[in-house]
Amino acid sequence: MSMKRFKNILILFLLCLTSIPVFSQFDNNPVEDTLENMILYNRQKTYGVILHNLGLGINYRSGKRLSIFNTRMFELEFAYMKSYKQVKMVNPYVINSKRYVYGKSNDVFFLRGGFVWKKLLNRKPYWGGVELRFVYGGGVSIGLAKPYYLYIIKDISGSGDTFTIVPEKYDPTKHSNTDIFGRAPFSKGFNEISIHPGLQLKSGLNFEFGTQNTKIKSLEIGAAVDILPTGMTIMYYSANQIVFPTFYISISFGKRFNRY
Repeated sequence: MSMKRFKNILILFLLCLTSIPVFSQFDNNPVEDTLENMILYNRQKTYGVILHNLGLGINYRSGKRLSIFNTRMFELEFAYMKSYKQVKMVNPYVINSKRYVYGKSNDVFFLRGGFVWKKLLNRKPYWGGVELRFVYGGGVSIGLAKPYYLYIIKDISGSGDTFTIVPEKYDPTKHSNTDIFGRAPFSKGFNEISIHPGLQLKSGLNFEFGTQNTKIKSLEIGAAVDILPTGMTIMYYSANQIVFPTFYISISFGKRFNRY
């Protein structure tokens, strides 16, 4: 990960942390020490957005409280993954050429399903504040690789007088930089997606804030790793990568309720 990207993620993290007391102070419906806030709800659901150092994603969690301190959640995630080696460029010899990633073989996504456990470390008072939990878990991770298509300039006359542009999968043994016009539409290659099963492990810290016990607003930071035994390729010259480590920040919203 480049130093510039690391700085951007660090700045975003600090901004998220500084926003926590702001959200707590400006709650639209502040409540006092009511019966509702004293109930231990046994179910919860959350929806979230994930920002990690190699892309973006979304997640959904649903689970139940096992005890005062422990909660078990079923989790589904879908995330886009790029390589830290990616560099975007254009063909300087062609007018109006489009940007593309040099050396890229596949657009890669991860579909994950598993369980996470949240252990309460610090409980917030009834008037608000921050509640801290340790999060850990894992499950199945399925890597999806969609071939990366480029527009390639073809000499159809054989004499250099007439050219056309056609979409083709990137292959450095066939395509030189001067032959590439730019990236083809993202829709190209969906019928060629390959599936790569594996596992994911994660751990982190979950910061929950707000004043209403029935409403969940949380920020989570942590690290995760996807392990694909058969490997998966993002960049052509880094074929069959097995381990995909990431650092992530996620923001989630949801609710607590009882189910008997």
